[in-house]
Parts: sequence; C-alpha cells; structure tokens
Amino acid sequence: MSAIGNEAGGVAERADVAIVGGGVIGCSVAYYLAKAGARVVVLDAAGVGSGASSANSGGINLATKKPGAAMRLGLASQRLYGGLAAELGIDLEHHVTGKLIVAETETEFAFLESLCAEQRATGAPVEIVTAERCRELNGLLEGRVLGGLYCPRDAQANPFRVTQGYARAARARGALVMTGTEVRAIETAGTRVSRVRTTRGDIEARWVVNAAGARAADIGRMVGAVHDVKPWRGQVVVLEAATDYPAISVSGASQMVSKHAAANAPREPLSLAFSYQPRPDSGTVLLGSTYEFAGHDTRTTHAATVGICRVNARVMPRLGRACAVRSWAGLRPYSSSGPILGRAGGPEGYVVATGHGGDGMALAPVTGTYLAALIGRDGRPYELSAFLDDQQAAA
Repeated sequence: MSAIGNEAGGVAERADVAIVGGGVIGCSVAYYLAKAGARVVVLDAAGVGSGASSANSGGINLATKKPGAAMRLGLASQRLYGGLAAELGIDLEHHVTGKLIVAETETEFAFLESLCAEQRATGAPVEIVTAERCRELNGLLEGRVLGGLYCPRDAQANPFRVTQGYARAARARGALVMTGTEVRAIETAGTRVSRVRTTRGDIEARWVVNAAGARAADIGRMVGAVHDVKPWRGQVVVLEAATDYPAISVSGASQMVSKHAAANAPREPLSLAFSYQPRPDSGTVLLGSTYEFAGHDTRTTHAATVGICRVNARVMPRLGRACAVRSWAGLRPYSSSGPILGRAGGPEGYVVATGHGGDGMALAPVTGTYLAALIGRDGRPYELSAFLDDQQAAA
C-alpha cells in the first residue's frame, strides 16, 4: 500500500479494500482480510469502537436467536470465539456463563416452548426448564416466574477488548486505521467502485465494505444502494460492583417479543424489558435495555432509567437495594430482515456488513470471516448459506 505511516493517524492513497466504519464489525473484517494478505484501510469519522461497539453489553448468545440464518451465524461465531483470545493475543474477558430467558405469563411460556423446539431443530443446545430450576440457576429470581429457556453455552466478552483486539491485530498485519476521517463520497469507474473521497484525501480501492452501523444507509446512498437499516436506541443501567451477584445472565421473554417484533414496535410508549447481565471481571451488573426508534439521539432519559430499574426489581426484588452508578445509550443498526452481509445492491466491489441490531459483537467473528472469504473470491459468488455450510463441515 502506498501510504504514510501505519498508525491510527496515517494517510492512505490506495488499498485493495476500504472499510467504512471502525467498530467491531469493521475491525473484524479488516483483521481477516489483512490476515489473508489484502491491503486494507479502515475509515472512521470518530475513533475505533466509538459507536455501538462502545455501548454494547457483550453478550454472545444463542438463546436469543431466531432459527434460521441468525442461529447459524450465532453457532459459527460461538465456535470462533473459543480460540479468538489466543489468536488476537489479548484477554477478551470471555466467559461461558449461560443464558436464561424467563416467562412471567402463560403466553410468554408458550412462546419460549415454541422457540426452544425450533432452536433445538437447528442444533442449538437449549432446553426448557421449570420455575424451580430457574431459581436454582439464579437465586435473585424471586418474582413471578413460570419457567424458562436455558442455554448453558452462552457467553459474554468485553466489547472494548474485542474491538481493540481486532484493530490491533489488523494493524499488526499491515492494515491502516484512519480515525477522524469522514467519508464524503464513493466514486465508480464503469460498473465498479474505484475511489473513496474522505475529509483527509482520496483513496483508490477495488472493494468498499460498508460497516458503518447505524449510518450504513447514508453510506449506501452514496452508491445508489438502499439498505433497510435504522438506529435503534438501547439504554442500559449499571449497578455498583459486588462479589455475590449470580453469574448467569437472565432476561424476560417479553424482551424476545420486543426484539423479534421491533419493526412494528411504536416509538412511544417506551419499550422496556427485564434483563440482568453480570460482568465477572468488574463485578458490576448491566440492566436493560430499551428498544427505541429515536433517530440518532444517544442521550439517556430519566423515564428509561427509572423504568429499567423498576422492571428488574419486579422480578429480582433484592436488586432494589443496589445502587445504580451510571447509565448509557447506544445506537444499534436495526434491520427488519436481520444482518445484511455481502452484496446488497450498488456497483461491483461494494459489499455490506451491517444490520446486526444488538448482535454486532456476538457475530463479529463470523461476519469478518465471511466478508474476507467473499472478497477473496474476487467476484465469484459465495452465498452466506454456502459459507455457513462450509464452516459447519470444517467444525
């Protein structure tokens, strides 16, 4: 690559692949491409992991996945996470803690039973457990619980470490990460992308990857592509650190209904759901989040903070005695069809990695490996289903 320097503030003139977006998805794609020998530049208007990746709970869950492509992506990504810390050379604070989804009503329990049957048919290690078993798994559950869906293989990791780990490993293999660099236009030559215009100069590139998260639709419009992606605000409350929080993450089945029906969810009233996620390394607990279509507004609200605390204390009353130390909000890239990966309109050489909703961190490894494999075929088709078949066969 013709470039000056190879640090976050470097300047590139040309690359094989220009990646728009320096979150966990963009950095994952950069790493796997650089590992395969491509000349890569990552472009981010702010800094590495400054968007949704810095406002992420870090869950790596199968229990929350719809059967089909989402579940297959989740299974493949969990396998990759098993050796990722060693590959990147960094402690990712990856812990297999298990995930429990509880039902408070008969309707929710019926939903979980149906979901569990569908998930098991795809190979997910999930099971329906009784109310008594739910309380054994997490002793804070004292409110009304009729039963739950449990996945012992579900895990979590530190999203900051995962994002920075990918960025550093990509740089070590020659990738250039340009922060504070806004993309102004994407130009074509004939039917193919040819140049990215930025606030720090032009970059010639044969491939452009749109990994711009909640702003992916804006980037798509630069090449005449329409992407069904919009910002989906999630607010989270952080509890003070303690040494006796149960390790298993728990959420309410109503959260699943909200997540799977978000396309029709109204902006108001506020959509809240019970969710408890301990962080083993810090000793804190994350509560929430909300599901709001509020544009690009990243502010937290008093109504959400109070509401999150209230719905969690209803199911886990002892949490009502804990102190909330802070709250934050992030914008997840929501797509009604789930993750948008690969060719999605626009000129040749333009590919997309967005629409993960709240699963960007969970699906980053499989997203990066797929985009790298697709680009490595230099235009020869490689459907996501075929890629997942190959990954499963190699497992």
